[in-house]
Amino acid sequence: MAGDWIKVQKDTPDKPEVLAIASRMNLDPDAVVGKLVRIWSWFDTHTLDGNALSVTYALLDRLAGVTGFAEQMAFVGWLNQDGHVLSLPNFDYHNGETAKKRALGKNRQEKHRSNDESNANSNASSVTKTLPEKRREEKSIIENKNGATSVAFVLPDWIEKETWDAFVQMRKRIGKPATDYAKKLIVDKLIKFKSNGQDIKAVLEKSITSSWQDVFEIKNNPADIVRLTVPSKNEPDAALEKIKADDKKAVPIPLEVLAKMAELRRKA
Repeated sequence: MAGDWIKVQKDTPDKPEVLAIASRMNLDPDAVVGKLVRIWSWFDTHTLDGNALSVTYALLDRLAGVTGFAEQMAFVGWLNQDGHVLSLPNFDYHNGETAKKRALGKNRQEKHRSNDESNANSNASSVTKTLPEKRREEKSIIENKNGATSVAFVLPDWIEKETWDAFVQMRKRIGKPATDYAKKLIVDKLIKFKSNGQDIKAVLEKSITSSWQDVFEIKNNPADIVRLTVPSKNEPDAALEKIKADDKKAVPIPLEVLAKMAELRRKA
């Protein structure tokens, strides 16, 4: 039945997002994948479009069996929160009835193509073997007939081209070259980050230096807040300076009062 399973890519345990969650939570990547499957399955069963109303991080943490797991999903961009709604990005691509039918159709198509090639290879030796280039061309035509559409990618002018090119080259270096469609999805995320006040160049540079195939919002470091509010050792403490200033303004205690205080101490 279509509702009894979800689609999981075979390279999921090696994705940078999984490795980031595993590192931040001190978990094994395989354990992280298992907990992700639990949460993805819950969304697939209990939501129609990946949007869960009035669901909290605490519920997802209970499903995963680890406190803070949902927050880490949000940190790597695999969970969004909009008011009282939690949602999974790209839910329709990976989950739901449409995605499952698409995945099953792809499997059937590949199986059918494999059978056709096997039958062709068993024909008489007089049949000329199809060249690899020709097979790739035919495969492309078949995929286009099944509804695949190419997406022309244009880099927005507010993204620095040098930084973007470095990000694309990094993707190639780690064996994850970005298609035009993947680039469009990344730019869509950068648009959201930009509206949240993020430095887009810094976001891309963080992914480059960390060898991440995706982009993530840069979270504020609590230590930065401390550095902004606590004076350094070289800076005068405002409270101490005020005490010193008040001491200078204070009227000296008369000698007779000091003598009276000394006499009272002796009697005590």
